[in-house]
Amino acid sequence: MARKKKQRASSKKKTAAPAATLTKGKDSKIINISKKGAVSAENFFKSLSKYSRWIEICALVAIIVTGVLFRLEDLSQWQNREQKAFFDNQPLHTTFDAWFYLSLAKDIAEDTYYPIDEKRGVPDSPPRPSPPPLISCLTAVIAKTTSFSMSWIGAILPPLLGPLLAIPLFLLGRYYGGPIMGLSAALMALLYPFYVYRSNVGRFDTDCMNVTWAACAAYLFLRFGILETKKRYIYLLGGFIVYALFLWWWDQTPAVVGAITFLPLAVALALFYRPPKKEAFLLYGGLGAGVVILLAVNGIAMPVKILQSIWHQYLYITKDASGDFPNIGLTISEQSRPSFDLVLGYTTKNILAFVFSVAGIILLVWKRFKDALFLLSLIILSIMAVTTANRFLIFLIPILALGAGFSLSMLWGLRKQFTALTVVCPVLILCMCIPLYKANSDYVQWPKESAPIIAGMDTAKKKTPSDAVIWAWWDHGYALTYYARRATINDGSIHSGERTVYTGIPLATDSFQLAANFMQFYVIRGMKGIKKLHNATDDNPGSGLTLLKKILRAGPDKGRALIAEANLKPVGNWKTVDDWLRFFYPPEKRPVYLFVDNLLTKTSYWWHWFGTWDMQKQEGLHPVYQPFYNVKKKGGMIRGTGGLQINMETGDLYTKNNRIKISNLLIRKKKDIKEQNYGTKKGYRFEMLEQARYGALMDARISESVFNKLFIRHIFPKKYFRPVEINSPFYQLWEVRGDSLPDAA
Repeated sequence: MARKKKQRASSKKKTAAPAATLTKGKDSKIINISKKGAVSAENFFKSLSKYSRWIEICALVAIIVTGVLFRLEDLSQWQNREQKAFFDNQPLHTTFDAWFYLSLAKDIAEDTYYPIDEKRGVPDSPPRPSPPPLISCLTAVIAKTTSFSMSWIGAILPPLLGPLLAIPLFLLGRYYGGPIMGLSAALMALLYPFYVYRSNVGRFDTDCMNVTWAACAAYLFLRFGILETKKRYIYLLGGFIVYALFLWWWDQTPAVVGAITFLPLAVALALFYRPPKKEAFLLYGGLGAGVVILLAVNGIAMPVKILQSIWHQYLYITKDASGDFPNIGLTISEQSRPSFDLVLGYTTKNILAFVFSVAGIILLVWKRFKDALFLLSLIILSIMAVTTANRFLIFLIPILALGAGFSLSMLWGLRKQFTALTVVCPVLILCMCIPLYKANSDYVQWPKESAPIIAGMDTAKKKTPSDAVIWAWWDHGYALTYYARRATINDGSIHSGERTVYTGIPLATDSFQLAANFMQFYVIRGMKGIKKLHNATDDNPGSGLTLLKKILRAGPDKGRALIAEANLKPVGNWKTVDDWLRFFYPPEKRPVYLFVDNLLTKTSYWWHWFGTWDMQKQEGLHPVYQPFYNVKKKGGMIRGTGGLQINMETGDLYTKNNRIKISNLLIRKKKDIKEQNYGTKKGYRFEMLEQARYGALMDARISESVFNKLFIRHIFPKKYFRPVEINSPFYQLWEVRGDSLPDAA
């Protein structure tokens, strides 16, 4: 009996021994299990492979949700300072262009979307986009079908749309390097500060989808190129649909959209597409027929116009001089060439992560050169971001993200040889993400227009006639159209160098008479009228504009003699001296109001330069103008922000960085002006608006400008200017009256 028990025990030991290994499948692959039953990391990942698609989808959704939350984070800060970010319980926006698209959306919703936009670019009003931009159509539809206001739609839509970039980046990355590359590229792109900035809450602009459309086109045409089945034509059709949507979305630059979209298609056709002859004949025949139809509709010169459009965009971006007037691109910060530190700050946040990403994209191009050519549009624009203008940094985002993803996927692929990489790769992703999260948390984007300025625009709507024209700097053009619903003369899409010079003249001149007469002249005659004057002066723009300012400064009586002396050539209906006098002083009038505000104190370097532009010398005057706030006078001293201290007895002025002696001190009190000179006519002046606790250090040129005399001194001839609303130092609204001819008075 005992022997049988020993035999059974021995038998159990023999059968138990093989249980340490389990055999699975016909290949007899062995899975090792430790004494505690823990599965190795490698086999854990293998066990998840059958759920890989669902895991990838869930991870991608999580990344997109993370991107949305990242972009909505500023709302909490906005709500803590509602006076800075909200007006009438509605959020403001972080880009001036937002109000352009919102105005069009309002026109669509109110069924007032007429061909000519009579409230912009008066009197040479431009046509409204046809068809309306997709972003405006989408906003109008949401507003009409939901209870959301347009302001809230404009604030929330970019954070919802921007993270969609993760989808094409995941698909591209998955093709080039597998799901690890796709997911990590999608994550990095959504966290890079510049892309967060360009698709953040309140950033209602086309930027939130431009790079997404470009990445979608690259992926769809890539799939068209590499597939050999009929399925490839579905991707081709998808690419053309993306082009149509991209063109509808970014409608202001159709030539650029075409170049970005169709370069990947050209790569596919030139290097990959090798179908049977019948298929090739049908496709190339269809493409050729499409080109013929386009040429028939748009004219045989269409290719030349496209190239010219791209060239003009390049001149605008590179700020090269073009014609008699300055390039407006000089005044726009996003058109400047970024420093390397700025590139790092806007993308990876540190040089190691940047090198890691750049190395990845270089390796991708080296290892898969032909496939990488589908990214050529994005690569070219990325190079332009570093060499030309920082506005292109948005296209550098997907390239760096793909580079980081490729480097990570390469390291992940080596984990069998180097087991530590199983832990190192997730840690690397974490190390790259933490600085990006911190950067986003530390930086808050605030609206471009503050609530007090918007209140001024609302006041303009209430206190001006419906046919009034509001004369303001071009930055305010869109917002005035949206909030005041009044006509403007300049804005962010029509702000050519010429139009901007005319906008600045009334602000920069020292003559109230010239300022008022110029505004009244321009809102009737416009740029077309000034071109007629150029024709009458032997097509000499410089002398024509000089004559215009001279006559408008002189008034009708003295202007008659100046016209006779100028011996102007007949142009159209303008032949005699009396005809030309009516040209300069139009009998027809339109209500004109000047809107001056705090923004002009910050942009004086540029508007004064445009307003004093000399076409013959090809230069203007850059002034010195430094604003100070919370300025108080006490005990013979004036103190304010920035470490400002002024000894009123000696004229010594101190700031954190400077010590100078001013030549003049002017203080606008409630009822009078107190002025003190310090023994020299040269040097800087300090002028103070006592009641508003505002002051500015300035040079003599801008001190005598109409802007400064209205904004700080509050001196004006009632014949030409009448205060409508004064809310210093935020904004002022002035009614403008010009001279009239005796028979038109």
